[in-house]
Amino acid sequence: MVAPVPSNDPQMCADCRFWRRGGPAGRDIDWGECRRMPPTLPQIDEEKLLHVGLWPHTAADDWCGEWEATPA
Repeated sequence: MVAPVPSNDPQMCADCRFWRRGGPAGRDIDWGECRRMPPTLPQIDEEKLLHVGLWPHTAADDWCGEWEATPA
């Protein structure tokens, strides 16, 4: 498990109410999913493939203009 990235900026993904930690194991970056909006369905032209909704994956120290504080 990757150690959490220390947050110097309170408006980073790691401190957002919509962000859920959990990403590829064995990486040096702390990854998670942004759950601000519903998942999107990728464009797949092959009928035999399973369609799965995807949330954007972001690093813990990423940021955006949609940030909201995690409720206490």
